[in-house]
Amino acid sequence: MKKERIRRVGTGNVRCNSQGLQRDTRVLPSEAAHVGWLMRTVPPRIPPVAWAGLLLGAGILASLVGLFAGPWGALTSLILAALLVGGLAWRSAARWRARRTALGTPVPEAWRTLLREWCDHYNRLPDDLRSRFEDDLRIFLAEKSITGIGVEATEELRLLVAASAVTLSLGWPAYDWEQLNEVLLYPDDFDRDYEFGADDLAGQAHPWGTVILSVPALCQSFRDPDDAYHVGFHEFAHLLDLEQTRFDGIPLGFGDAAAHRWVEIREREIPVMLRGESLLDEYGAHDPVEFLAVAVEAFFETALSMRRDHGELYELLATYFQQDPAAWDDARGLTLKPRLRPLAPRRAGRTGRRRPRSRLSA
Repeated sequence: MKKERIRRVGTGNVRCNSQGLQRDTRVLPSEAAHVGWLMRTVPPRIPPVAWAGLLLGAGILASLVGLFAGPWGALTSLILAALLVGGLAWRSAARWRARRTALGTPVPEAWRTLLREWCDHYNRLPDDLRSRFEDDLRIFLAEKSITGIGVEATEELRLLVAASAVTLSLGWPAYDWEQLNEVLLYPDDFDRDYEFGADDLAGQAHPWGTVILSVPALCQSFRDPDDAYHVGFHEFAHLLDLEQTRFDGIPLGFGDAAAHRWVEIREREIPVMLRGESLLDEYGAHDPVEFLAVAVEAFFETALSMRRDHGELYELLATYFQQDPAAWDDARGLTLKPRLRPLAPRRAGRTGRRRPRSRLSA
């Protein structure tokens, strides 16, 4: 199913390889300058009542130690407690200052140019949410580690990583990806021994908060925004399923009713996926955890088709993410061609290109 799309900003003479993005030097029209801190706030300081609780706890601990170890033991415990509280205060203040600095720095026009060329979700957003997207990008890049392994983590690649995560969390202004520790960029797909060049894996999410992304797969994901395949969305979606180092295939934060509805939709959809008659990739039919990630990819990449063909699932995800990408596509004039006959079964996997496996770490 192809969309009758309005002309999107083209990528021009763009090549993507293990060295990252290479573009022509044409200049796109400027947008209005970003003024102030829009839609996003700095992290709240630890409230005084919390500090009072820490100090009270330190005093109680010192008193207990003093009963058994005498005055010197109590003094030592007080010093250690003071160091702990001081460390927490320093960490809180440092994060507050770093975020304040990030949000106070204007968004480089080069970032906006790249986002307009590569990030379809950025292009569909209303102006206020686009400003929030830019704020969230700056916070993500200021606070998260993105490291290249055998490839340089260029500014362009770092932006694509951040855009992958921010696309998912945009509707949650206070969400900070606390469960994410680092992102590793690999120069190619890899196998389970982390050898490059194999076709087993294009990405991986570890329960301890490390995400691995293949650079060519990440670039291809942004280059084709309509195929319901995006390795960045897929892997960050797995972290939304992460609770106490465990994945279970139900989005974190779902109540009992929403979780029950999710399972019902999933069980109803899996047989259709296995027959190749679903918009959702058959890859997600073999594991509840992968179903979530595949559904998230389709929600953001093929929003109009998903709303039409999987309305209940679309509604559930729109409520969860607090985003309505199909409505935004409507607003920019995108439409779907009428479907004159039922969706024909397709071969397992992607037609015309391989779908690399994107598995969770055991």
